[in-house]
Amino acid sequence: MTTLEDLYYGNIIPNEHSFQRGSAYSEVLGYIVRHQDDLIPTLTEQQKEIFEKLKDCESELHGMNELEAFISGFKLATRIMIEVMHEPSDKED
Repeated sequence: MTTLEDLYYGNIIPNEHSFQRGSAYSEVLGYIVRHQDDLIPTLTEQQKEIFEKLKDCESELHGMNELEAFISGFKLATRIMIEVMHEPSDKED
């Protein structure tokens, strides 16, 4: 399959992230989970609902930012490809 076919059929999912244990990403994610686990038991039921809504809103905002970054990166890569393909060669092949 071509890359476009893989993308169409869902074999490539640009917004999925993988990371290695022990990486900086993994470390920060661990901090978030630990702090959240420490915080939640101290909250009232109403505060827990507010906290969940806050996390949902932040997740939605992160998704919007990832989409914008993906689009911007794709546009930049396309402009670079066009420039390279139309750039006059200084050397004869």
